[in-house]
Amino acid sequence: MRRIEPLLLMLLVVAVSSCAVRTTSLQGQYDKRLERLQKERDKLSRLTDPVDRTKTDIAISEILLSLANDTIKTGEPEMLGKRLNEYVDTIRDAHQTMMKTGRDAHRKPKGFKDLEIALRRQIRMLDDLAHAVTFDQREPVERAKQEASDIREDLLKALFGEQNAPSRKG
Repeated sequence: MRRIEPLLLMLLVVAVSSCAVRTTSLQGQYDKRLERLQKERDKLSRLTDPVDRTKTDIAISEILLSLANDTIKTGEPEMLGKRLNEYVDTIRDAHQTMMKTGRDAHRKPKGFKDLEIALRRQIRMLDDLAHAVTFDQREPVERAKQEASDIREDLLKALFGEQNAPSRKG
């Protein structure tokens, strides 16, 4: 019986310390993404080329989705809504930037195509996020997913024409 007590104590110490190490590593990763997010936003404010602005908006949106995913893990529903609102603003900005160019997306797809591909991937990420939250927390995720889907559909129409754009599946 005496031999078991030190073993249990050692297991308890290892378990507690491994949790502390994991939390620290997540915090470091989190800070790096916030730093990169700020750098990308600063870069965006200096850019004038619509394709470069769109690509930077895509990078920002990816970071924001990653941070939104972390808020689920840490149990911060109000921060989830904030990150998703920032995400929606970012993809709207990218979409408007490309649409304001007046370019024919079919002939010069650069930027349009980049955003469409990113949104396709991000919609799948939002699906995963929706399954990871409780029913009560799902509304901001569904709203962001709907906005991303609407923008993607608009881009598909611009790229392939109204009659040739793949129709959205119900």
